[in-house]
This record gives sequence, structure tokens and C-alpha cells, in this order.
Amino acid sequence: MRPLLRATTLPFTLGCAALLASGCATTHDRLPEARYTMTEHQTLPLAERVRITYEGADDSRCPENARCIWPGRLSYRFTLRIGSVAQAFYLVPGQPGYMPPALRGSRIELDHLTPPPPRRLAGAPASGPMAYPVTFNVYAQ
Repeated sequence: MRPLLRATTLPFTLGCAALLASGCATTHDRLPEARYTMTEHQTLPLAERVRITYEGADDSRCPENARCIWPGRLSYRFTLRIGSVAQAFYLVPGQPGYMPPALRGSRIELDHLTPPPPRRLAGAPASGPMAYPVTFNVYAQ
């Protein structure tokens, strides 16, 4: 006779099955609380089997000296790898952070004390791609 799963472990177990058992985190993989600053295309280890890659920024904000119908939006693209499973997500200023289901309560949020990069000026010559460093915090719950 098979033992029954406890009700508290069932949602996590089903979530892990959806993320592939080989890459699913355990309670030991909860992220430590920390503050990180990254540059585009940089990868950092967050825990033993957990890595994060900052893929880059998407900036559709209205230029500083222009009139726009829509103010635009700045978003930062990330890939979180837990073992062999990769999960893409965005962080957007003023929006809630990201809670990876497999990391049981850890939350990744943009650092609200770090200002976003300045907007470009309309008509200014592009002197190359803008750099978009990002600072975020990891909170364990």
C-alpha cells in the first residue's frame, strides 16, 4: 500500500513534476537574502544549484525631450536556472517582484533605492548601445 502525501507537500510536489524532477529545488535550495548588481549578459550563482543570468533590458520609455502618447516601460530580462531547468522572467520598476515556484518563498525584486538609467534624448545621435546595469534584492520568506 502506498503512503499518502501530506497536503502541505502536494502542491510543491506537483510543481516540481511540472518543472522536471531533475531540476526541482528542495527546501535546502532556498535563496539567501542578498543584494546583487549585475551587468547585461552576466551570470551569478545564487545557491548551490541555482544561477541567474541578466539577459538585458527592454526600454521603450519616451525620450527625455519628446512628447509621447504612451510613456513606455523599462523592463529587465532574466533567466533563472535551477539545476538543468531554465525559467525566464522580467522585473519591471514599480511592479511586484518574481517568486520562483520551485524556491519555496524566495522573492526577487528590483532594488527600489537604485534609480533606473536615464532616458535617451530624442534626436540625439546614438553613440552605441546604452548600458543597463540592474540592482535587485533576494528575500527569503
